[in-house]
Amino acid sequence: MILFLSISIFLATAIGSIGLYLWLEARKESLPQRFKEVVGEEAGAPRSGIAASAGEWLGKLRKQFAAKAPTEIELVEMLSGKELTGGRLLLNQAGIRAAGAHYAYLVVRWAFPLVLVVLAVVYGKVTGVASKSILLMVLVAGIAGFLLPDFMLRWKIRKRQEEITDSLPDALDLLVVCVEAGLGLNAAFIKITEEFQLSSPALSEEFDVVNREMVAGKPRQEALRALSERSGVEDVKSLVAMLIQTEKLGTSLAQSLRVHSDSLRLRRRQKAEETAAKTTIKLVFPLVFLMFPALFIVILGPGVIQIINILYPVAAK
Repeated sequence: MILFLSISIFLATAIGSIGLYLWLEARKESLPQRFKEVVGEEAGAPRSGIAASAGEWLGKLRKQFAAKAPTEIELVEMLSGKELTGGRLLLNQAGIRAAGAHYAYLVVRWAFPLVLVVLAVVYGKVTGVASKSILLMVLVAGIAGFLLPDFMLRWKIRKRQEEITDSLPDALDLLVVCVEAGLGLNAAFIKITEEFQLSSPALSEEFDVVNREMVAGKPRQEALRALSERSGVEDVKSLVAMLIQTEKLGTSLAQSLRVHSDSLRLRRRQKAEETAAKTTIKLVFPLVFLMFPALFIVILGPGVIQIINILYPVAAK
């Protein structure tokens, strides 16, 4: 086992040294040459040695990925709600929309338990743990490795949905102002995308995807339905239903948005009041089990000691 660890350390050090050398060789290029490469001009004299071969290999790899990269229309079709099910829908709800994100998630989902199991076995062998304990560690590592990626993904989805829910009433206020000022719905969505890039990147990204879908030729109703399915937020679903009904019935969009914005703001205030009302109940358990015992000891402790001294003076001495 010591030999195995020594070989692993040696290989890691060798690979790191080679990578550092290649990086330093690549940094020897002058700044004008790098600018020429970016704009597509000839980059002076070619490099020689290991750095040149590494640069050629990286260039071929980059061309392969560029050839396999999806076009904008393909990316829009991939982001549409009808095409998303299971893991793809969860990844989109978490804001992870890279082309190979689903396959990477599947690899991590199945490779992570194996990695934890191998680490548990190696740790047990190195530390000399009993076989039964190693078996228990392997079982716990496998279960944790299988559940942890899905747990982290759903945690990220929940945080993103909370961010969208908190920022949606403010976005609707801006949407009402834009529509009443004479802008169309698409232009209002673009304005929300620009204004909420810092305060709520998730909401800005969702509206940006809607704009891209409509620019690519997707009908507005389908793009809005895809938004509701992609976000998974109830407030967004109600907003999409209201926009679709307004477009079908021909009612005033500004008035409908104003009423819906007031209802969302009222719901957000009621949710805040509900959370504040729950704090008193949540504080009961830490107060009873953590603070009150220490408080009783501090307040009643000196009195109990004096009572013992008075009743049992011999024992106190």
